[in-house]
Amino acid sequence: MPKLKPKSEKKIKKTGKGTPSALLISIAVHAVILLLAGGLVVFSAIKKKEKKFVPPPPVDRPKMDLKKPRVKVKKESRPRATTRIASKSVASMPDIQLPDISSAGSGLSGGVSGYELVPDVSAMSVFGGSSSVAVGNDFEGTFYSLRYDRRGQKANMDDPEFRRTIRRFVEMNWNPFVFAPYYRSPQKLYTTQIFIPTISSEFAPSYFGIPSGPDFDPVFWCVHYKGKIMRKEGGRFRFWGFGDDVLLVRVNGELVLNASWGNDRHEFSDWERQDEDYKYFMGHAQAAAGQWFELEPGVPVEMEVLVGEIPGGFFCAYLVIEDESVDYAENRQGMPILPVFKTAEIPDRVKDKIKYTLIDGEADLDSELMFNVY
Repeated sequence: MPKLKPKSEKKIKKTGKGTPSALLISIAVHAVILLLAGGLVVFSAIKKKEKKFVPPPPVDRPKMDLKKPRVKVKKESRPRATTRIASKSVASMPDIQLPDISSAGSGLSGGVSGYELVPDVSAMSVFGGSSSVAVGNDFEGTFYSLRYDRRGQKANMDDPEFRRTIRRFVEMNWNPFVFAPYYRSPQKLYTTQIFIPTISSEFAPSYFGIPSGPDFDPVFWCVHYKGKIMRKEGGRFRFWGFGDDVLLVRVNGELVLNASWGNDRHEFSDWERQDEDYKYFMGHAQAAAGQWFELEPGVPVEMEVLVGEIPGGFFCAYLVIEDESVDYAENRQGMPILPVFKTAEIPDRVKDKIKYTLIDGEADLDSELMFNVY
């Protein structure tokens, strides 16, 4: 018969056997936790997230419109008289042939003495470009919409009031103050020729920075161009032209051409009809001939042009010039083919736009006649 162990001894052995098992389990659990934590740390260190280059946002650089410099030039500039100094001991020198430099400084546009700046041809239009085309030789154009007031609200304007406003402008010595109550575009354009074939009237405001659309009505508008002209040789000249609806030209303070549409010629000014008026077609109506005026050799004079549109639809402003001393070829109507008025060479981009709708024989785009000041 087996011997029984005392209860106290059996209890002691159970207790001793259970304690190491719990301790081992605890150690194992902590070891697993430490192992996992260490693995995560190592994994994080090895699999560090790669940085990506983020370019900085573009800088919004405000565009600046360059203003053409105003250069004052004296009408006469003579050097002081010098005294010739003769030397008795100077030996005779052989003749030295110098290269011909007569063509130097002829300018980028040919014949304007090198004062041109290269314009942004992509932004040029028949109304002009946003920057100076030929410094000192271009006309600055200001756009007015008499359909709207200065705040952009619709003004009380109709056909008769528009005609009266243009007449007030002419009678008040071409003072832009007459247009002060109406909207004026902050964008100015610069051009060296006034020759706009028949186009839609909505193009004018769009070229001056006013978006075309239902929010802007392209009626009752005008453009006032100001500049200077000169001929080194002087001469006697007159303008021919046609405007639908407004084309007025003033030289040295005198109205020399009113080529506005039909009876509007008499609405805008007390214009005396010339012998050649209504004889020849230019564009889609009869052309007007201006009064003769003289230019003194080398003396610059002020010149202004006003073009405009009344009811909308189509617009044009043809302006050519006749030199009294030149015999011109004639077109099929018998009208002389006259040069387009210009103060510098017409850029090819603008010339192509003009040719697109110009009837052959109505004007000479390639003439060398120019009225540049510099």
